[in-house]
Amino acid sequence: MTEAEAGTVSFGPFRLFPASRTLEKDGVRLVLGDRALDILMVLIEHAGSVVSHKTLIARVWRGLVVEQGNLRVHIAGLRKALGPAERYIANVPGQGYCFVAPIARETSAALPAPSAEFPDAIRKRLVLPPQLARMLGRDEIVRSIAADLIAERFVTVIGSGGIGKTTVAIAVAHAMREEFGESVCFVDLGAVVDARLVPDTIASSLGLAAQTADVLPTLLEYLRTLRILLVLDNCEHVIDIVATLAETIFRSAAGVHMLATSREAMRVEGEHVYWLPALASPSPQSSLKAADVRTFPAVELFMERAAASGGHIELNDDNAPVIAGICGRLEGIALAIELAAGRVGSHGLAATADLLNRNLGLDWHGRRTALPRHQTLRALLDWSYGLLSVDEQTSLRRLAALVGEFTLEAAAAVADVVAANALDVLDALVAKSLVAARAGQDGSVRYRLLETTRLHALEQLQASGEADGTSQRHARHFLMLLDSRHGGQIDLEYTGRAHSLREHLGNVRAALEWCFSRQPPAFDATLPVELAAAATPVFFELSLLSEAYKWSAAALAMLDERLRGSRRELLLMSTWAISSMWMRGNSDDVLGAIARGLELARPLNEPAQRLRMLATRHVFLIRVADFRGALSAAEQWNAEAQQSGDITCLAIADLMQGVAHHFRGDQATAKRYLEAGFVRAGARNLQLCGVDHRVRALITLARVHWLSGDPEQGISTARLAIDAAMRSGKPLDTCFALLFTAPVYLWCGYWEAAQEIIDQLNRHTHWHLLKPFHPVATAMQGALLIGRGQTQDGTHLLLEISQMLREERQNVVGSFLACWAADGLVAAGRAEEAAVIIRRARRDAVHAGEAVHLPELLRIEAEALLAMSQTHAPRAMRMLKRACRIAHRQSALSWELRSATSLARLQINLSMHAVAREQLAGTFSRFSAGFATLDLVTAREMLDSIAATSATIASADSTIGLRPRPDGSHAADTRVE
Repeated sequence: MTEAEAGTVSFGPFRLFPASRTLEKDGVRLVLGDRALDILMVLIEHAGSVVSHKTLIARVWRGLVVEQGNLRVHIAGLRKALGPAERYIANVPGQGYCFVAPIARETSAALPAPSAEFPDAIRKRLVLPPQLARMLGRDEIVRSIAADLIAERFVTVIGSGGIGKTTVAIAVAHAMREEFGESVCFVDLGAVVDARLVPDTIASSLGLAAQTADVLPTLLEYLRTLRILLVLDNCEHVIDIVATLAETIFRSAAGVHMLATSREAMRVEGEHVYWLPALASPSPQSSLKAADVRTFPAVELFMERAAASGGHIELNDDNAPVIAGICGRLEGIALAIELAAGRVGSHGLAATADLLNRNLGLDWHGRRTALPRHQTLRALLDWSYGLLSVDEQTSLRRLAALVGEFTLEAAAAVADVVAANALDVLDALVAKSLVAARAGQDGSVRYRLLETTRLHALEQLQASGEADGTSQRHARHFLMLLDSRHGGQIDLEYTGRAHSLREHLGNVRAALEWCFSRQPPAFDATLPVELAAAATPVFFELSLLSEAYKWSAAALAMLDERLRGSRRELLLMSTWAISSMWMRGNSDDVLGAIARGLELARPLNEPAQRLRMLATRHVFLIRVADFRGALSAAEQWNAEAQQSGDITCLAIADLMQGVAHHFRGDQATAKRYLEAGFVRAGARNLQLCGVDHRVRALITLARVHWLSGDPEQGISTARLAIDAAMRSGKPLDTCFALLFTAPVYLWCGYWEAAQEIIDQLNRHTHWHLLKPFHPVATAMQGALLIGRGQTQDGTHLLLEISQMLREERQNVVGSFLACWAADGLVAAGRAEEAAVIIRRARRDAVHAGEAVHLPELLRIEAEALLAMSQTHAPRAMRMLKRACRIAHRQSALSWELRSATSLARLQINLSMHAVAREQLAGTFSRFSAGFATLDLVTAREMLDSIAATSATIASADSTIGLRPRPDGSHAADTRVE
């Protein structure tokens, strides 16, 4: 309200006294909440006009972030207190509220004008506390507050304990000394225990010697004559009396400008609130370099205070993450940073970081000259906690169970109060700077306790004996949230619902840790199993494979008869099977879990989970190289997809069958299925079982293109697979694509590109989690070394890793590894070993129903036979011709070219140049691209060599009279001319 309106306001049977914040009805005082009273005062100030929701929130909550629901709650309470709503407060839909009753005002007398002069004798007694030699990150804030003080007269700087309010207030006071002609009075109210002594303390600081018991009238009369900046520091513990006094001074002493510091706003007339932010600090998990970390004020403060404590450290790239972690963990709270920095001199940087991670340094001591409550963080937090009401203390310590940001619903559930009461408590705690609020993009509000506050509140919770009950409510709330968001079900067509739960992961993890650390009968034994069943599919969809595996395994171990055979077991079994396959490898336990999931899905009427298990079985069987079984699983999926008629399922069916036919050695059929699947899928999301089936099919199609004689299209498709995987945002997709497109680059002889693929894989942040992939990547590296001519190193690596691959049943790369290892052994002169490896690989391939590598296995076995002895030439020739025929039948033109090249080399050694040239040229001529790839370059060079040799022979023939024989050899020409 304005000064002109600062008096009594009457309407109906009510009288409002703004100065004392009192409302009476028929002379009897009514009890109204602070927010409701603020709303009433703003509406009366604009009586007869519509006040928008935005304006009401801005005036009443003063810079706090709140939802309109908060406003509606308090309006409802106000209407209830006043009586019939339509008589006083009208709701204007979509606009706001209007006070519609007639009002009468009694205005105050005019205020005396202030004196421009301040008595010299008094001015000399005004001593400001010294300001810091250098204040970091606050210069612009000081200028902004100083400008607001001139324009608005009354500013309260609010913020959490230890954030630096007093430091900023002192800096503002020094900056404004000239503006006020040295008339700046700093009043530290921190030491005032009895709130009734606040006026006396201010009067004493001004040098006013009052001779009466009630100093207030004298103080006010004195202030009316002055132009002065009055700084009231540390007001939170005497906030009620300071608020009333400050409002009175603002109204009656026009020359007084006031700057206050407090952890909550006073919410009185004339006050303008300035929320003091924390010092800018890097993320606790920052990977920034020293040059970037150094730019944060929190880091600057830490380095200065560390040096002052004797901790002479130099910020460099090695220790930058540690320093960033310390400052980030302390969330830019100046006092906390100073306390931590003070330990560096005695403990060192690493030990300080370690101590901080244990207890956030609540008991570390700071400067001896600081106020007692600023000596340690614990003292500061004890002070703040002690100022709360009993209900606020109870709610705060219970809210400590919540990790990170939380919603109003979560707060109500954990604090065990109704939503309206939770809203009031959160309002109060936000106002006292103990809880932070942030508006989301969707207009909702998220709350958070600072980590230092939360740790202190957790200690209070443990001491209260309420910890287990609070944690159980916490766990049940997030179980309900998980069930309501997705019901433990992840759709085949992924909708992103799992990502909507990402913000709650910290709380879900905390709830799981608590549940599985307790033993029944402390609580319902089904709770941990139910929570894990609801949470693990979300972990998996968010690529948190290790957590999905950990909690599904833990829950299955606790499963009892009450949940056996239930949907919870199905979710746990399916998630465990998939995560275990990717995390631990291809054990029989996985196949057993898949079978159990399929067994449960039908009676539970869970077709989506049944399809999920069928897809998992297909992936598993491909990985263990059971290609007959994989084709059967794909056909079973197709049969169920046909029944459902779902386009996504039908598309995946095509892609699964394409993958299986590729390994079965039918590239033409594989290509047809894969391309049909892509057409059906369109832009649909094909994420299922941890891998994007579009990415998986693109990898296979890249191999099909290379085998079919289009190596450049194979490389192009491999790049598409990697790009699609990276766009998916799934680490498993990316690593899968990088790993299994590597063979295409190796087959093309693109050594540098293959090395970059492998290096990129090793650098991936999630690579260390996917341990079953590691021996496969080693096999790719060994093949690359052989391709580059480092035969001994490459062969040694492949032979060393082959046993591990067999033990872990990574059989899908068995034939690939055997081909490269045997090739390397032949080149190293160890042909007998090569032949043994190839024969075993052929036997395994026949057993598994694999035919894709058969032409290459036959070719290399022929090369090994020839390397052992040329007496094997007839047998080798038969094997090479067979390899050519099989490759031709498989539509594997690239294998056919390799076999034809090896056959031509043998035929040349047998002086069958014309036959060699004819067959090799015929195969070579069927290529239309990829002439820079290794096999085509080799074939082209061989054809040129044959042509050159034939020309030489022809020239010799004309000289010595030789004529060619039908088999390509030459004999003396005995014809008579």
